[in-house]
Amino acid sequence: MKDLLIDKSQDFFLILEREKSKWPDFYFEYVRNAPYIFSSYHHILNLDEDATRGRILSFERRFLDKAFQSLPEIGPYKYELARALVSKANDMNLSISNFHFYIVGGLDFAPVTVIDEKNTLVDVLALYRVGFENLKDLCVKIIVGR
Repeated sequence: MKDLLIDKSQDFFLILEREKSKWPDFYFEYVRNAPYIFSSYHHILNLDEDATRGRILSFERRFLDKAFQSLPEIGPYKYELARALVSKANDMNLSISNFHFYIVGGLDFAPVTVIDEKNTLVDVLALYRVGFENLKDLCVKIIVGR
């Protein structure tokens, strides 16, 4: 189950240790840890480097601070999601051993983005906006709809 949910969201919030003008540089370094996932994510969003840079600079520090402070609240919902996926794997035609949810700090467009048939990105910024408690329902809905 460790590979089912890959949570790198904490790493994203190291952005708050930098001046806002340096946030894009940090983000581009951060996404190098999962190049396939993030390059696909940016492609799906139809964002080039300049648009991505602009999006990062549009973030408000207060919002990022609040999302970061709320991050521990996601724990029980991750567990709930993992349990639901394991228990409903056959019904959803899902091979748990080959499927991954990357829980990351993204660009705050959608809480859940399907990258491909085996990989899904969960953006904690967008998820924070709609409520961490919606994690399981959003992810299951996306999987059923794929």
